[in-house]
Amino acid sequence: MPSLVLAALTLAFAVLSIASGATSAQTLDPHVLYEERCAGCHAPHAGEFVPDNLARRGDQIVGRDSGKELRPFLAGGHGRLEPLEVDVMVAHLAAILEAGGLFREQCLICHDRAVVLARRELVLRGNRLVGRYSGRDIPVFLENHGRLNDSEIVVVLRMLERHLATRPGE
Repeated sequence: MPSLVLAALTLAFAVLSIASGATSAQTLDPHVLYEERCAGCHAPHAGEFVPDNLARRGDQIVGRDSGKELRPFLAGGHGRLEPLEVDVMVAHLAAILEAGGLFREQCLICHDRAVVLARRELVLRGNRLVGRYSGRDIPVFLENHGRLNDSEIVVVLRMLERHLATRPGE
């Protein structure tokens, strides 16, 4: 694995380790939250909603058509979310936007949704993402799977790790 990718993976795992302390107290599954509070009016899954409806403007996530910033829009009552739910939803939608549809474009043809794949087939052992049943080292496996380049591997690993970190009870 090229040293740049190894450095990026090390950084990603360090961030995950730091973030997992904050997310371990999180009992809200962002996927369930979206499906219960948003999917009645919007797309069934956030990954389908984000590309057509949200955009980045500087350091803000905004409505693609309205230009309204997401956090105040949700905090102002859209979706009737509690403050903690707003934080969870903004983080979830922002992470999907940052991933840029990579999983949908490269992986969905063979795999289920990323959250289902991660939570059903993967685990974190120490700071390594591995196959739940195979024990396969996923960062190494992705070097020759899915035709991903080095930067795409980092994006996919972060996404899969986030799905594990936001599972209730984790």
